[in-house]
Amino acid sequence: MRIIPDTTTLPSTPTTDILILPGGAPGAATFAADAGVQRLIRAYRGGGRATAFICAATTALAAAVAGADNKDGEAARRVRVTSHPAVKEQLVAAGWEYAPDAERVVVDGGVITSRGPGTALLFALTIVEVLCGAAKREEVAGPLICASEL
Repeated sequence: MRIIPDTTTLPSTPTTDILILPGGAPGAATFAADAGVQRLIRAYRGGGRATAFICAATTALAAAVAGADNKDGEAARRVRVTSHPAVKEQLVAAGWEYAPDAERVVVDGGVITSRGPGTALLFALTIVEVLCGAAKREEVAGPLICASEL
């Protein structure tokens, strides 16, 4: 299967309600090293929009904050996070408050982080709840035949 993006040009300002970065070590490393992605993460956070990072993508959030300056306000603030275990020490060493491993999804200050592929459904349901409320989360979770608190 080939997946072809609609565009390869990043917007300079938020264009959606949430920015979601997928995980995977190679992709996360690309996000963390890309100045355009860093600016976009800061623009979403600075504009009060939600952001979400799963697996190793939490390192892109850390890179965006590391590249921020004092005038970036909320976009420069560290929040409580989780990630794939492979990048946990990197985040802790950078001064991030890391949630206990039992917390598979963490929401703090409009930032949603999740541990990895095994937490993807819970991550998705949490995004629904942050954007649309608890009742919508329950509505979506019901037909999936899963506990909404997974």
